Amino acid sequence: MVGAAMASFMLSAHADFIDDSHADVTLLNRYLNQQGRDVAGSSAKAKSYRDWGQGFEFNFKSGYTEGTVGFGLDLQAFYGLKLDSGGDLNDKDHQGRYPGSMFPLDNGKSADQFGVLSPTFKMRFLKDELRVGTLYGNNPVLANTDGRLYQQTNTGVQLVSKDLTDFTFTAGDIFKTKIRNETGDTGMITAGGTKESDRFLFGGADYTGLPNTTVSLWYSNLEDYYQQAFLGAKRHDSLTVGAIDSDLRMFRSLGTGENADGNKDFAASGFYGDGGTKGRINQSTISLMESYSLDGHTVGIGAQKNSGNSDFPYLDSGLNSGDARQGPGSGADTPALTNLQLNKFQHAGERTWLAQYKYDFGKVGLDGLKFAATYAHGDQIRTPQDSSAKEWERDISLAYEVPTGKLKGLGVTWKNAHASPDITGATVQDENRFYVSYVVPLW
Repeated sequence: MVGAAMASFMLSAHADFIDDSHADVTLLNRYLNQQGRDVAGSSAKAKSYRDWGQGFEFNFKSGYTEGTVGFGLDLQAFYGLKLDSGGDLNDKDHQGRYPGSMFPLDNGKSADQFGVLSPTFKMRFLKDELRVGTLYGNNPVLANTDGRLYQQTNTGVQLVSKDLTDFTFTAGDIFKTKIRNETGDTGMITAGGTKESDRFLFGGADYTGLPNTTVSLWYSNLEDYYQQAFLGAKRHDSLTVGAIDSDLRMFRSLGTGENADGNKDFAASGFYGDGGTKGRINQSTISLMESYSLDGHTVGIGAQKNSGNSDFPYLDSGLNSGDARQGPGSGADTPALTNLQLNKFQHAGERTWLAQYKYDFGKVGLDGLKFAATYAHGDQIRTPQDSSAKEWERDISLAYEVPTGKLKGLGVTWKNAHASPDITGATVQDENRFYVSYVVPLW
């Protein structure tokens, strides 16, 4: 009797775990060509990169077992194959072309192949979900990039609660990060630091009780580097003709632990020439973006101001400081408004103006085709070399995703960017990216 009841329970739990699951395979073909022209204020030769790879990504998302507390498993298996790359960091006489940022390094060259297995265990209780393992999501104090063959991920614990009406609460603890061109986890830093941290705490609340508005209050702490508070609001207003979207973001960042104590190994990038403690984080950022939409057209105007001695701090990989490629960086993004294709406009004191245009061709019958263009100009950058340092960047993209039919899930994207910084040591760059992806549902 007891055995029969137990068997019935196990079959029911198994049914929910499997029957509510979903699996697919994504084929990713990505090409990136980044040409460095000049290095501002220097005779150094600008670096150029070219990468082309094929990725195979298997994603499985289970349902939950039955009962008051449900358990589940998400699993991603990724395999990347190099189709083209170049350069050898060990060959000092031929540095016109460098290994890019799409593949791990193998004795100074881009590896021919690499693989990553990423499990996430999950547990559900009422409207709460606990996830342990690989974490993918972004939030107002954490941004992970998806600009190469493999996306940046983090390893840790995250709890999301929606038990209270109109509120979503999130709390998490990240122990390690995995950047876009590595198979293993590494510790964390912010730009300028050299010693790794093994704890990034974050948490926040999003409130949707106001009409057409989301108000967010978040906090993060990268141990021995910085603590950061965020207050933001997003609002959508429908007008008689068109609609307006508003995006307000405010950050306050302060050094903590070793950084606050002035330890140079935990220093952050910035300009400290006014007598401030070199490397100590003390910074504020405020930004506002207003966008007007009508008949598929969207026009946006935005502004951002960084105040203080330090650059805008954000979670980065410890490998960045020791990666000889340097140019492509580790692949970390910032949650700030000005995180563009090539640059972040995160410098101390920087004031940035943005203009953006988007068009959805679905309004003229071409469903799935979208165009976007962004221009940003930054000035008032605080540097020891030049008080008139400035930079600008222009990004354009054209993307198409098949909306229906047998080829549904096929997407093609072209991105082009030009960055022209007038900052000593920064590189003038042109970049083209071409992405093709195809999602094949399995069940």
